[in-house]
Amino acid sequence: MDVDNSFLNELNEKQREAVLYLKSPLLVLAGAGSGKTRVLTYKIFYLLKKDLSNPENIFAVTFTNKAADEMKERVEKLLGYPVKNMMIGTFHSMCVRIIKRFRWERMKNPYFSIYDVDDSKSVIKNILKEKNIHDLEPKVVCRIISSLKNKMISPDDLDSEDYSFKKIKDIYIQYQETLKKNDAYDFDDLLLETIRIFDENEIFRKKFSERIKYILVDEYQDTNYAQFLILKSIYDGKNHITVVGDDDQSIYGFRGAEIKNILEFEKHFPETKIVKLEQNYRSTRNILNIANKVIKNNLKRKEKVLWSSFEDGENVRIVRCKDERDEALFVVDKILEIKNSRGKRLKDFAILYRTNAQSRPFEEILRKNNVRYTIIGNIKFFERKEIKDLLSYLSFTVNKNDEISLKRIINFPKRGIGDVTLKYIIENARSKDLSIWDSLKNFDTDFSENTKVKISLKEFVDIIENVEKNKDNVYNALEFLVDSIDFEKLFEKMEKDEKYSRLENIQELLNSAKEFVLKNDDKSISSYLDMISLYTDIDDYKDDDSLLLMTVHNAKGLEFENVFVTGLEDGLFPHRNSFEEDSNCEEERRLLYVALTRAKKNLFLTYAVERFYYQESSFRVPSRFLKEIGFENKIVDHFDRMKSISTRKYDFENETKIEKKSKFNINERVIHPIFGEGIIKGKKGSGEDEILIIQFLNGDVKKIFAEYANLTRK
Repeated sequence: MDVDNSFLNELNEKQREAVLYLKSPLLVLAGAGSGKTRVLTYKIFYLLKKDLSNPENIFAVTFTNKAADEMKERVEKLLGYPVKNMMIGTFHSMCVRIIKRFRWERMKNPYFSIYDVDDSKSVIKNILKEKNIHDLEPKVVCRIISSLKNKMISPDDLDSEDYSFKKIKDIYIQYQETLKKNDAYDFDDLLLETIRIFDENEIFRKKFSERIKYILVDEYQDTNYAQFLILKSIYDGKNHITVVGDDDQSIYGFRGAEIKNILEFEKHFPETKIVKLEQNYRSTRNILNIANKVIKNNLKRKEKVLWSSFEDGENVRIVRCKDERDEALFVVDKILEIKNSRGKRLKDFAILYRTNAQSRPFEEILRKNNVRYTIIGNIKFFERKEIKDLLSYLSFTVNKNDEISLKRIINFPKRGIGDVTLKYIIENARSKDLSIWDSLKNFDTDFSENTKVKISLKEFVDIIENVEKNKDNVYNALEFLVDSIDFEKLFEKMEKDEKYSRLENIQELLNSAKEFVLKNDDKSISSYLDMISLYTDIDDYKDDDSLLLMTVHNAKGLEFENVFVTGLEDGLFPHRNSFEEDSNCEEERRLLYVALTRAKKNLFLTYAVERFYYQESSFRVPSRFLKEIGFENKIVDHFDRMKSISTRKYDFENETKIEKKSKFNINERVIHPIFGEGIIKGKKGSGEDEILIIQFLNGDVKKIFAEYANLTRK
């Protein structure tokens, strides 16, 4: 079939090379703003238009649902018709499809629950209560178990005589048993179960691999070890793989991302061709010069230099502020000045920071100035109570072993069903090897003491059965459910604003379901739950006219005309926890690189001389990254009172070091604010340079500067 290749004129030389190359494995090193999404979109379009592949033979992976939807829409726009059956989505959504397909082929119920972080914490909380453990926080245990799973360490792999380590092992075992009993997976399990299926079922793996002719992966630098293994299982040398990523933007090490996946791609995929995209289409030259200056200090990277055909643009401004309030005043004043003088919209501005805690002073000043703003990273829409309650009804409808969902909804709204009744239903199911659903329906014959409770349970069962009648259309199911619950009465005692906010949220959920039904062939409850269970913070972002506040991690993939990167002080950015190892500090530098390259025209970098931090006010040292920029001649003071506030001089080369005696001893138990409980196994150096070697409960052994670790004794 002859294909009009005029679309290639819309690509630069390197982008065209990446789109057309289909021989050996391809690694596209795509710098920030260099058009990597365009490359993937046009490559899929080319494969389909050239009849090199059918949609069902393409396996395209992105890192957010939003990115997957946008890519599919772009491909359809280029083709001029809708595309069906193409596997495009996040790694986790792909794994859901693979697991369901496997279960269906094995004549098993393909439906299962996906537990989010709150669900997992509920399971852990119950386990800690049962085991009478009071010295561990559920969220800490969840983080430890997730870390172990990211390293593919199962409970059986844990072997320690130490009591604390044994405690984690026992909790981990019971946690997995609970998930299995509830026919549920947490996010990490979706990856691990897919690997297990491929490892233990060679015929299934081979059949799936043969179906996939083209593998395309976006943001490859953010893949973890499990995701790497999934790709290796699908790639058999006969199909083609293209991965696109930027090692300079690898910022999710704390979630288990392995930068070595992209740095060592050629090692695992022989005969790899590398194409570098270095032309930036987003930022001015002055912004790119600053970004290049910073990132070149990293040692673990593949060499590339961003360049642009744009003008130099305005200078990057580095602003010294008195404290965090003064910083917020400067940022908001400058935003309003640019907005009003240049006719800009609020959506053209973003305030970025290293930690969520930094948002408070900005919010305070913005509210006083009546400036509309949105915080990315607050409670997600689908995690709000009234929404989670309704979704739990849907979840229990498709998976009647889901104990967590049942506990959430059986007495919502209040039906007079107490803990004793619920405990009986669950224990009755276990003792008679029934599903919880069967135990519920048989309550009338098995437990006949309380007529009122029986009536309430019958009403609950009727609601679930009516929702189930609409299981193939999630909008109809939700509409029935909302009509069945008198939310006006339920919220009547709330303040007026809160009441209407919650009612609006429920209407928005109905809108979401309606949109899903209109856009998808599979309109079922199960399909809708799969989609929303894998939402990220940025998927909630609506492109309305409001100023955005967010951590740099949440800003990944976004761009704005005017960007304010705040809190550039040592201990904050780079974060004090990164001082432990060089590799962590390199990730902090990559994080700043991401922040800088979000800006299109104006970039402001701010730091404070004094900041209320970790419950105390202290003088701050400017970020070491500012020195790499060469900031001494670029500082602008936001206040005129420097001498009256501090006479401290910042000398990066010769900071005075005070010798201190060690506070900690070998074999002493300590608690780290991020990594949790551990044991000191060794020490090096002394005073401010003292390094502690600590083994943590999740098996990690880390070298940590004692001065910055913020450790407490166990």
